[in-house]
Amino acid sequence: MPRSRPWLAALSVIAFLISLTAGPLLSDAQAQEPVELRVWDQFTNPTESENAEAIYAAFEEQNPNVTITRESFSTDQMRDVVNTAISSGTGPDVIFYDAGPGYAGVLADADLLLPLEDYASQHGWTERVAEPAIEATTIDGTLYGMPLQTDLIGMYYNQTLLEQEGLEVPQTLDELVTFCGEAVEKGYIPTAFADNDGWPAFHQFSMTANQMVGPDGIQALLNNEGSWDTPEIVTAIEAFFVTLRDAGCFPEDPVAIPYEDGNSLFYNGEALLHTTGSWLIAEIEEQMPDFEVGFVPFPEIEGGVGRVWISGVGSAWYIASATQNPDEAAAFIDYLFSQEAVEQWIEGSRYFVPVEVDTANIEIGPLNSQVIETLQTAGDEGVQFGYNVDVLAPPEFNEMMSSGFQAILVGGKTAEQQAADLEAAWNEGMPASEATPSS
Repeated sequence: MPRSRPWLAALSVIAFLISLTAGPLLSDAQAQEPVELRVWDQFTNPTESENAEAIYAAFEEQNPNVTITRESFSTDQMRDVVNTAISSGTGPDVIFYDAGPGYAGVLADADLLLPLEDYASQHGWTERVAEPAIEATTIDGTLYGMPLQTDLIGMYYNQTLLEQEGLEVPQTLDELVTFCGEAVEKGYIPTAFADNDGWPAFHQFSMTANQMVGPDGIQALLNNEGSWDTPEIVTAIEAFFVTLRDAGCFPEDPVAIPYEDGNSLFYNGEALLHTTGSWLIAEIEEQMPDFEVGFVPFPEIEGGVGRVWISGVGSAWYIASATQNPDEAAAFIDYLFSQEAVEQWIEGSRYFVPVEVDTANIEIGPLNSQVIETLQTAGDEGVQFGYNVDVLAPPEFNEMMSSGFQAILVGGKTAEQQAADLEAAWNEGMPASEATPSS
């Protein structure tokens, strides 16, 4: 069975789903028993946090016997503590966590997550959420998560400052190199790339690798067909981590800068470009009210297939297998995908939920509108959507991406060495029967 299916298919069906309806809440019998649900999420941005609190409170109002005890973690904090906390019994009943074999897949393999097949049937989840999005949270044929976010990864640009400085949005890698030199001369940081956390480099690699081998080529690699150690992958690594590094496109010592600090460089106008994902739109709208911001795919690399948007499921809702209240946890998740809750996720948190929803009464900004319109162009001629590699890769591969790309950035490793190490890490993370044969 393939490890994944093209996200292109996921996007193309979103607009054709049946109308979203909320499933049943708790029964009268259950409502007599007071229940505490411990919920862990990653909504650390103040606006997102307040919006989540409001959604949780609405569920509690409809289910007065249930009390939500919420804890919020940054992405890195969550990844550091979740496995130990759940396995020790000190973790949550419900968790909002990264999809994919390297994240939720690790928990599922350790029997720390509850299979959701029965609840999906009971509440009609698979009829309300885009099928390929459901597939992204299905591990070894079993549904474990309900996907809340569809991400789009590309390049933001500060149009206001570009016009002020007489600069154009770079369309090719060569133009980006030239742009970096001009931006530095004018006193700006060209691109707000910061990789102290390790994972931001995953997205840069996904953008360039999808360009060099095409989405079909990445799909083949994810299905264990081919090798990560090829000239095309070497070129993809060199394009971002060597060429742009040497052109002065990054802040000084990006490995020492946390992702959030890199975001701030873009928000305050110190950096003109930012290569990251649509999950930042809420913050961009809050932090940059005086700037016009645009969003495009990463510039074209010579020899590649052309510009490619990167998309896929970001995070999803899971239930810990150790929970004492699985029915209440499932009812809570069901509410999170009700019409009223989805409207709040879209308007209040600027999320792109893989369900059909009437946006007529939802107030969203131009960046949100652009992302929704872009996602709905899937299948149109000339528009390409590629894979976000890390959410589909085993943990060994992601660990090598994290350490290896940082080593390149500080000059301690070549692109050729990294490609070879990625291939070895992929095979290490695969069952022996699925690993790529040695050449």
